[in-house]
Amino acid sequence: MYRKKLWGEKMIKEKIKEYANKIGIEYIGFSSVEFSFDFIERLKERRLNGHLSGFEEKDEFKRVDVSSILSNAKSFISIAVPYRTVDLDYSRPYLSKSSLGIDYHIVLKNKLELLKVFLKEELGAESIYFCDIGPLHDREIAYKCGIGFYGKNTNIYTKKYGSFVFLGELITDLYIEPDYPIESKCGSCDICIKSCPVGAIEKPFYLNSKKCLSFITQKKETLTYDEMIKMGSRIYGCDICQDVCPFNKKAEYSNIVDFKPESWNINIEVERFLTMSNKQFKETFQKTSAGWRGKKVLQRNLIIALANLKSKEGYNKIKSLIEDEYFSYYVKYYLNRLGEFKWVEMIKVF
Repeated sequence: MYRKKLWGEKMIKEKIKEYANKIGIEYIGFSSVEFSFDFIERLKERRLNGHLSGFEEKDEFKRVDVSSILSNAKSFISIAVPYRTVDLDYSRPYLSKSSLGIDYHIVLKNKLELLKVFLKEELGAESIYFCDIGPLHDREIAYKCGIGFYGKNTNIYTKKYGSFVFLGELITDLYIEPDYPIESKCGSCDICIKSCPVGAIEKPFYLNSKKCLSFITQKKETLTYDEMIKMGSRIYGCDICQDVCPFNKKAEYSNIVDFKPESWNINIEVERFLTMSNKQFKETFQKTSAGWRGKKVLQRNLIIALANLKSKEGYNKIKSLIEDEYFSYYVKYYLNRLGEFKWVEMIKVF
């Protein structure tokens, strides 16, 4: 006999929360599996405007079709895990705070798997989980489950850790008493909108992903001159709309050891980064959430970051790549920024 036959609805909810806390999940919430018409319209607006990044499911109806994922689905369970363990030196090439330490997909999936087993063994419930990869919308589910409120930069803000949290969710056929969404606390503040270097937050609660610098650092297509200029010293990701947010000024740091950086991904050694073998990459950066984009894209971004900083660190190595079919274009940009290569056509085209 499954214990759910002995527990009331409130007891079920408390038992799940108690177990979640035991395995290191501080934020957990619950909701129904229905999405609002307003949310579907927001997804449609972004698709019609051509503002999707291309990394997510394009069809808004597939993003809300929960029954096709789990028949008889009744509840969402959303979790949030804090990741900010350090602050960064933006005067040097850097990877965003979310890409330090072990890949969060691995960390969260381990926790979600434990929850899934608990739901099955203790409550007889079937469930399926997702973390960033999947058709569903992690942030909307987190909002529905009362994990936090939407910021104008479209991030979810928790009371304790601000927006520096990773999100994941389970769909289950178990009914769980729902929590309630938290309304935005942004008020008239628009600091994040004004601070975005590329104007990606085109209006409150609306992000043009194609403009976002986080997306640009992940593009495999040839970058434009303007995109490279705006990338600044970023190698992967962007933190600026979170860093400037008043709510994040008082956000606590994460004590999760998995997200603490090692020296090689917070103190970038240029020569080592540009000359590392596939084996060395696999043993280091591929273990992070930035690693999925591959060695060459990250090396490309490092060259761009050094160009924007007008740094000669690794100069000889970078210059030697000018004959490389992939890197040549970016080496010319680097030399152009150092005043050593006049490429007028490059600027005119973009």
